[in-house]
Amino acid sequence: MERREFIMLLGGTAVVWPLAAHAQQHPKIPHVVHISPVDNPWRTSAIRAQLRDLGYIEGRNMRLEFRNTEGNVGQLSALAERVVHDGVDVIVAESVPAARAAYNATQTIPIVAFVAADPVASGLAKSLARPGGNVTGVAVFAEETSVKRMEVMRELAPRAIRLAAVVTKVATSPRILGPVQESGSKLGFMVEIIILDDPPDLDRELSLEVLSRFDGFVFPPDVVLAAHKAQVISLIAMTKKPAIFSAPDWVDSGGLISFGPDFADAGRHLVAQLDRVLKGEQPGDLPFDRPTRFDLRINLITARAMGFEVPQTLLTRADKVIE
Repeated sequence: MERREFIMLLGGTAVVWPLAAHAQQHPKIPHVVHISPVDNPWRTSAIRAQLRDLGYIEGRNMRLEFRNTEGNVGQLSALAERVVHDGVDVIVAESVPAARAAYNATQTIPIVAFVAADPVASGLAKSLARPGGNVTGVAVFAEETSVKRMEVMRELAPRAIRLAAVVTKVATSPRILGPVQESGSKLGFMVEIIILDDPPDLDRELSLEVLSRFDGFVFPPDVVLAAHKAQVISLIAMTKKPAIFSAPDWVDSGGLISFGPDFADAGRHLVAQLDRVLKGEQPGDLPFDRPTRFDLRINLITARAMGFEVPQTLLTRADKVIE
């Protein structure tokens, strides 16, 4: 491990990441690498714009890279090891598998993670308030919002019985899928988990023949599927059956209904955490941030195209109705 990456205090266990102090002694451009299972142009553009707003200019005072495994979750460990070998100042990891891969590759380089499950239960932090290691970031806690999504689905489709929860391997954690199955059973659903291939073959795996077996669909947070919004929404639309998504941008893109955190706002919090680390704060001392904005969104244009009537009770409670 190079000296510039960390300083271990002799005789103790404290680890210091002196990015700001080191920069004063030897002016250099911090090198940040974002790793993810998939390329998501929307997220890439948003991160770049938010960093510019904070004064970071690529090539001038920051070197920024985006690397992904093209949907192959199993390759994240190798990617993380290459990134560490190349020598970076901070790793930004999107998804629990990406964060785990980065953490397994290094316990010294700061990691700022965006995860959809409890980072403590995922082994990334000792506590939310004081992570204690080299990982901090934003935690969405899909396990909490999954129950609410199932309740909304029951209200949306009171006669539905067979429900499919659609995920890729990035979102197969019991902490994500467990609440879907448990709350679904209590609400009278028969929930079947559809785990897509790595990478997914959406036209085959979400064909009309496959989807016609179900009365409705639920989509937990999944960074891989989020990169294929248009195709997923188009395939689901052919069934004329309701689907609930995990974030409002799915509804903005033509999905029927969503409940979950405002991921755009959560992304801004992630970049703010990165900024603090770049300025010298230690990840172990930075509390994991959590989204504070949650959004129930409905697309009535989509509902009319489906011939589907959305209950007035949901329309009344919705934060936004697209019509």
